[in-house]
Amino acid sequence: MNPFKVFAGITLIFVGLTLLSISSMSNVQFGGVVMIGPIPIVFGTSPSIAAFALVIAVVFLLFAFFAFRF
Repeated sequence: MNPFKVFAGITLIFVGLTLLSISSMSNVQFGGVVMIGPIPIVFGTSPSIAAFALVIAVVFLLFAFFAFRF
């Protein structure tokens, strides 16, 4: 385990939570992708966010396909 990567990950989580806490919470939309093997599960608070998460899931799927194929 690389200590630099662990520190960078913790720092990114801290920065993200800080930005989330100082933003206005009146109109927050979120979505996400859970990859279980090659199958993406997409969720979101609005259809547009879910569609964006679906695009991200397809990009991840294609990246994984090409990364492990060659």
